[in-house]
Amino acid sequence: MSNTSRFSNRILMVGCGSVGQGLLPLLFQTFCLQPTQLTIITADEQSRDVAVRYGAHFIVEPLTPQNYSALLNQHLAVGDLLLNLSVDVSSLALIAWCKPRDVLYLDTCVEPWSGGYRSSQSVPHQNSNTWLRQQVLALHSLDAPTAVIAHGMNPGLISHLLKEALLELARRKRVALAPNPDWATLAQTLGVSAIHVSELDTQDDGQLLPCGEFANTWSAHGLYSEAWLQGAEVGWGSHEIAIPQGALMLEQTLLLPQSGANLRMRTWLPTRGEQQGYLITHHEVISMAELLSTGSYRPTVCYLYSPCPKASQSLALLRAGMAAHTFRVMDCNKVEGMDEVGVLLIHDKGALWHGSTLYSDEAKRLVPHNSATSLQVVAGIIGAMRWMIEHPRCGVVEAEQMDSAQILALAHPWLGEVKTVETDWHAGRSLLFQEFLVIEEGAQTSGRGLYCAAINAEEVNV
Repeated sequence: MSNTSRFSNRILMVGCGSVGQGLLPLLFQTFCLQPTQLTIITADEQSRDVAVRYGAHFIVEPLTPQNYSALLNQHLAVGDLLLNLSVDVSSLALIAWCKPRDVLYLDTCVEPWSGGYRSSQSVPHQNSNTWLRQQVLALHSLDAPTAVIAHGMNPGLISHLLKEALLELARRKRVALAPNPDWATLAQTLGVSAIHVSELDTQDDGQLLPCGEFANTWSAHGLYSEAWLQGAEVGWGSHEIAIPQGALMLEQTLLLPQSGANLRMRTWLPTRGEQQGYLITHHEVISMAELLSTGSYRPTVCYLYSPCPKASQSLALLRAGMAAHTFRVMDCNKVEGMDEVGVLLIHDKGALWHGSTLYSDEAKRLVPHNSATSLQVVAGIIGAMRWMIEHPRCGVVEAEQMDSAQILALAHPWLGEVKTVETDWHAGRSLLFQEFLVIEEGAQTSGRGLYCAAINAEEVNV
């Protein structure tokens, strides 16, 4: 398969932060674009120099509920593509606008309008990723323009890596494989009880963190929202016997009252072995758990993130009561370190990890304007865009419904080392959710009963 294809219509990129800037070189290279085909609308001037270097039309005007329809009308028509890489812009509104106009759509995260994460605090489930996903999936209809949602690295490529991991675990366990496996049945046959999307980001720029600043290697606002403003979410497994105190069940997803920055769990990565990660809400824990549900079987799926040192320090300051007033994405040209992200299939004999380890030096050498983190996301966008252009009438689509082999083949050159590693590590004999939880010293609850209460589905389902 050729790594290039021609897209002859227009592309409107909404937002141009670290991922948008890192995408620009590959966007022109992969789709043979002319500068006149690309317009960028963003909320600030920060990416103007990079955009102008590639000849893109650059407009500074934040999208709002009042102006988005008029702005999109100016720059998009039938057959064009809307690439939403922003924060604080409603995915639901943009997809609803694209659908009757036959405009293709892609984002890396399902977002609400500005203030949406805060305004829903009185009804907690309405600022959850589970709720946002439900609203967008409700827009799906057959023979509608394709709208790919939540497709970067994770969510996105991680769901394709999940399928590769299941196939590899089956080969190692000598389980027979059908030509087109039923993924849920395969996971059940393999005895997979828990799945961790485990990620470690070690990148740092060597600078001090100013008081009141929230810094990160990718969208600082994005991490602030999902780790601090939203509650943690878990794809809840069929083997679980208790739910955390105060939690809600929305469909088959556990919604916790604590933010991800206040909950840590044990996980495992090849570079570090056992590692603690924040239990962060993420789209893929919902969609992956749904993919692997048979009705009687379902694994518990968590995203466990060890962010870069600056972001970890920023979250620690929030927990200490110090508010964040400014947000900064570190200069990709100044950071050193790596991002390791993959899927950990945990079963009774141990676990299998499959994923990407990419160093910042290699990322910058492969594609300008990238850190390790941004290039992993960019790889997912490139693969999804190519698939979408070849499948333009599929309605609203998640990674789980797409051709994993095709997308991974396109993304692979930008992912550094993609490897599979087996380990005998696991957190407990029963592989229950609370066995992985880290119990903080001085916590009001203790032991295996941390946060837990007996399940009563009628009382906890929303």
